[in-house]
Amino acid sequence: MATRWTQAATILTPTIEVCGYRLLPFCLRHRVALEAIGSPAMDKSLPMTCSHILAAARILSSHDLEILRKPSKASDNYYATRMGFSQKYLFNEIMKLHYYFEAQSLWPRFWEKEGSPEGRDSGTPWQLVIIASLVRNGFTSEEAWTMPESQAVWLHIANSQASGCAIEIVSDKEWQAMEDFKKSQLTQPPTPPGSNG
Repeated sequence: MATRWTQAATILTPTIEVCGYRLLPFCLRHRVALEAIGSPAMDKSLPMTCSHILAAARILSSHDLEILRKPSKASDNYYATRMGFSQKYLFNEIMKLHYYFEAQSLWPRFWEKEGSPEGRDSGTPWQLVIIASLVRNGFTSEEAWTMPESQAVWLHIANSQASGCAIEIVSDKEWQAMEDFKKSQLTQPPTPPGSNG
């Protein structure tokens, strides 16, 4: 059975097309580019418009940030018009983006330590910390920026652990046991009032 790590390590180029753009595996360069333009693809609380979908599709289909400066293609206008006229088509393109991100959300899961300070911030963006870790351990800058994001995170965590950082990852077996326990709690009948249980 494939583990979370093996799935992250073997991500293939998605077969998803959004507005005519064939999307590449999601990488840190994609994330930073989408965050730089305030894309709702990175902030689900924001509404997503036709222009947001087209911008996300263009970014996710390339590793070259120059694509943002290039003029729109004639096909972009076609897809924008189609989404503007059809709420169903707009919804379908949004859902394709949702499935694209969901299929690649394979980060390691971490144990939360009680009493550990939350929100500690070194001032360095976490994306840059991962890039620096990978480059320090032999990857080129381009490889670090463009490898699938979940793979980059796993490698960074492994590098950190090898350097002596105490990072504990929830194993797939432990996660499944917790999920099974939660389900069993939901299916148990409530204890009647006054019962000694």
